[in-house]
Amino acid sequence: MSMSLEDMRKIGMLLLYNGNYLSKQLISANWIAQSKSPFKHVEAGSHGAYGYGYQLWTFESSDSDNPIDFYFASGLFGQYIFIVPKLEVVAAVKSQLPHDQQDLPRQFFEEFLHCLKNSEYKNT
Repeated sequence: MSMSLEDMRKIGMLLLYNGNYLSKQLISANWIAQSKSPFKHVEAGSHGAYGYGYQLWTFESSDSDNPIDFYFASGLFGQYIFIVPKLEVVAAVKSQLPHDQQDLPRQFFEEFLHCLKNSEYKNT
């Protein structure tokens, strides 16, 4: 599947707003809730745990004071759609990275959220 960044953003917005897009319920909110809930935890990191839902990866923060959880779609060559419900953020990434570098956009996004959490956002 090939999509523009704008199309990827639209899918992210559809997920962020629980299947609702432009005031129309296009996908069941229940299905969206299930798809972004991990049915399997796959890896624990220093800042939280990764899981996998229905074609979406999840990240649950281990920070009890100010957790920022997110979920994302991941495609070939480093294509990503990140959704951060707490911040109402959707970010889309298109790239053509070699196999051993395809997780770089995810690492960058996680570092961005970590820095954001430890700066201005920490006081809100």
